[in-house]
Amino acid sequence: MKRKIYLLFLFIFIFTGCAQYTYYGSIEKEDSLGKMRKHLVYWTNTERVFWFDEYSEVIRLLTECSLETVAFKETKENGILFSCSSIEQKGVDRKVEIGEPCGKILNIKKVKEFKGDTLRLAIYCQYVPEDSEFTQGNHSYLKAGTYAFGIVKVKSSEFKDGVPLRPECRKK
Repeated sequence: MKRKIYLLFLFIFIFTGCAQYTYYGSIEKEDSLGKMRKHLVYWTNTERVFWFDEYSEVIRLLTECSLETVAFKETKENGILFSCSSIEQKGVDRKVEIGEPCGKILNIKKVKEFKGDTLRLAIYCQYVPEDSEFTQGNHSYLKAGTYAFGIVKVKSSEFKDGVPLRPECRKK
């Protein structure tokens, strides 16, 4: 009898596999340079038959015509934060040092907690281009403020490598 039960579990493990999903949503709002741009957020997770689900611990924000990828990362005590990574990111109403929060996911503290259809986030900083020969291209992202993204869950196979493309840069 035990042997049949083990064979049944082995059969379930082998033939049920797993599924990878991409969660994503987009909005069209001003970027930190004041231009109307499309902004896309996304993350992935792998669902398995039993309890071994894997969730990305990063929610990424991509902005049309920008080279910047804003990464909101899970922290143990403060939720999911986007941290200042360069001197070209300035706090809107206060000085922000490198490593300090520049944004936060508002309605969840861990990516795996997401159950609804809307992701809310806040941006506290803005990209301010420096007159520098070292900075190439546009690195702007969503203008400081609070935003809601309608989120869709799809099989990751709908995207190349499971990752949505940055919104295509439109000439304006």
